[in-house]
Parts: sequence; structure tokens; C-alpha cells
Amino acid sequence: MELLIITLATIIFGLLVLKLFLKVWPKTGKFGINLDEVVCPQCERPVPGVRKPESIQQALYGGWTCKNCGTKIDKLKKVPDLFNN
Repeated sequence: MELLIITLATIIFGLLVLKLFLKVWPKTGKFGINLDEVVCPQCERPVPGVRKPESIQQALYGGWTCKNCGTKIDKLKKVPDLFNN
């Protein structure tokens, strides 16, 4: 019985910490997290959920290259000038 109480308390504590982490974690900038589906802003096709980075910047900070039109998109669904120059 004691083990069950400790297990439940640990799970509840872990969920509270996860909720706080996701609320506090930045949604913008290099370290932001985007869990939404991303579509290409040029041709409006969805990009794959599993990505193959084409640059070191995409590997480190996230981002896709559209297979249809070649537009480079960052993880926050923007077309940064940094990628497309």
C-alpha cells in the first residue's frame, strides 16, 4: 500500500512539473517548441513530421525544406531571411 501511494505521488508530481515546464518554456526564439502541424507558406503543402535537416542550422534549431517548392521554413512556420539567402 505504501508503494502505491509513493508511486501515485511521484506520477502526480511528475505531471505537475511537466505542465509547469511546458507553460514556462519559450514558444518563440531558437529554443521554442512547436508541436503544431507545419505547412509551407508558399505552396501550402504540409511538411513531414520527421525531418531531414539540410543545414547545420536546421539540425540545431529545427526547420524544414519544402519538397515541393524548396522554401526553407523554420520550426515556428516562418520563412527566415537567414535560410533563403
